[in-house]
Amino acid sequence: MDNLFFSGGEGIQPEEVERVILAHPQVQQVFIVPLDDAEYGQRPVAVVECDDGCELSALAAWSAERLARFQQPVRWLRLPETLKNGGIKISRRALCEWVRQQTHATVS
Repeated sequence: MDNLFFSGGEGIQPEEVERVILAHPQVQQVFIVPLDDAEYGQRPVAVVECDDGCELSALAAWSAERLARFQQPVRWLRLPETLKNGGIKISRRALCEWVRQQTHATVS
C-alpha cells in the first residue's frame, strides 16, 4: 500500500519521514499521518511513542534539523495506549481516526 500524500505540491512518503524520526534515541515508534489543510492540501502529523522524559518540542526541533521543511510535522502527538495492540501492528486507519478526533480535522 502506498501511503504517499502531497503537501503544497511536494510528495511526502510517511515511511521516509518516520525513518528519520526513528533515528532519535528516545523514539520507539513513530507514525506520520496526513492531515487535511486548506492551504497546503495535506500536512504531516507525527504520532510518537518515546521515553517518558522525551519532550515533543525538543523532538520537533531535532527533527527540523534533519527534514525538509515540507516534511516537518505540524503537530506532534503521543501514541496512546489504546492504539497499542500488544505487539500487533498498529492500524493506520485507526491511527488516522484517532488523529482526526484529536485535531478535529479530516485525516486522509
